[in-house]
Amino acid sequence: MRYSREQLASKFAELDAALIRLAMADAPEEQLWAAFEQLVHVPSSSIEPADRRWWWEQVYTLMERHGLTELSRRAASGR
Repeated sequence: MRYSREQLASKFAELDAALIRLAMADAPEEQLWAAFEQLVHVPSSSIEPADRRWWWEQVYTLMERHGLTELSRRAASGR
């Protein structure tokens, strides 16, 4: 089964909302990662080749927005 870009965007919106809820509840980073891994796990064969770059851009944008990258952690700590 191939997902449309709209379906993938819906998955990203769901993930963003879940990460916001976890952050508001002061959940440990491990829980953020667990939610991220669960909702982003999509076989590459289910993403249209034309949408794969867009999909990765969405993944990295969400990681940065929610502080799940080394670079965003450094920026937040003022390094």
